[in-house]
Parts: sequence; C-alpha cells; structure tokens
Amino acid sequence: IGLNSTSKLHDVSFDLYPGEVLGVVALEGQGQDDLFEILSGSERPSSGELLVDGSPVHFHHPADAIRAGLVYVAADRAEALLMQRSIRENIALPYTSRILSWGPINLSRERRTVDAAVAKLQIDARAGGEVRQLSGGNQQKVTIARWVAGGVKTMLCFDPTRGIDIRTKQQIYVLLRDLAAAGAAVLLYTSELKEIQLVCDRAIVIFGGRVVNELDAATADEASLLRAAYNLKSDAPMPETIAAAAVEASEPASAR
Repeated sequence: IGLNSTSKLHDVSFDLYPGEVLGVVALEGQGQDDLFEILSGSERPSSGELLVDGSPVHFHHPADAIRAGLVYVAADRAEALLMQRSIRENIALPYTSRILSWGPINLSRERRTVDAAVAKLQIDARAGGEVRQLSGGNQQKVTIARWVAGGVKTMLCFDPTRGIDIRTKQQIYVLLRDLAAAGAAVLLYTSELKEIQLVCDRAIVIFGGRVVNELDAATADEASLLRAAYNLKSDAPMPETIAAAAVEASEPASAR
C-alpha cells in the first residue's frame, strides 16, 4: 500500500488475490524493476507498507519474502541458478530445509519431490546433469520447478519467458494458469504484451512509477495494451510507431 522507492516508485498500491494471474503492463524503466525488488525482499521501500494475508510484513532480505510465501522468478537465469550443480541440487536447494528432521536429509523424499517437479515442468535433462548444459528454456523451468516442488503461495515472475523458445513459453503459460487454478497468486511482468492477453486475468499499468490504470486482460487487445503502456487516453490518436507495433504483434493462442 502506497509503496515508494527513492528512485522510481511513487505511491504504488494494488491487490493480488489467490487464484489469479495479475499482469504488470509497463514500458522499460517505469519502475517495475523496483517493484519486484521490493516485493522479493531485495530492496526496502522508502515508505509504504506490504500486507500479506492482511498483515503487515517487513522484508530485510529475500529469505524474509520466501518465508512469507513470496518467491521470485527472474528473467536472468544466472541470478537464480547454480550453473555448476545438478538439476536435482538446484531444485531441492530451498526445499531441503523443509525435509530435515533434526538429522540427515531424507533423500528418498527429496528425490520424489524433485522428480515430480521435473515431470510436471517437462524439464529435458538429456543434455547432462549440470544446469549449465541445459537450454535457456529448460534452465528457466528449473528455476520455476524449485518453487513448485515445495508448494507455491505467491509467485513473482519478472519477464520469465525472455529469450526462450516458443514451445517452452507455451509450457510456462500453462503452468502459471495451473498454479492460479490451484489457488496460488501470480504477479507477472512481461515485455511481450501479448502474454498479458494469453495468461493474465487482469493487469495493472505502471507509468512514471505510478499505477495509472487497471485492465481486464481477457478483453484487452494489443492496441489497448499499447495505449495503456504509453498512458494514452482511449480517444487519443495513436502515434504511427505505436500503431505499427500493434500491427506487427504476433497472433495469440489462448492459454486460459
């Protein structure tokens, strides 16, 4: 509520509900980076308050956000993965502490949990055991599987399909919808506006560090999303460059 950062955010407030995918529509550099850093515990707001299940929370470290149920999937896989380690180790990393019983790790339980996550996300492990040997799309699926393995309450996804192949994008779209259907809350920023239409239930628009609009993603088309991103009124003439971007947008295939 009323989140501010010293650099970009100004009085940002919005609600994220269980069972929905909430999109973030924003041009580059409008404050969405700061928002996700605050929500994931990497940065503190200069003012404002975060509420989780109606109670105020204060994050001093990403681990605080994880304990509160907010997990982060970044666009840059290198930020999240241990590239020299195995798929199993990467997925089990945050989950290991949950399966300790004042003694050795329950390896059989860990194996079952990890194998289930690998199967659910269809991770192709044929390239080898180390994460660095996987394709970019499979690496991103490993970062998501890490949180799916332990159960997801709120997932923060910052451009998670950037630079990956179309087939893997489609798998991630379906996964995010499945997570919402299972009761999780998903916050999704994407640099591809068509993904707002494909995946989200509704979307907030951030411009100049402020939430300036909210859209029904199911009824929003490419042109209206572009207008919103540029903070143009619905009756304002669309500049030629924006209109051209709308025409060039690829045809969506619904993931809902």
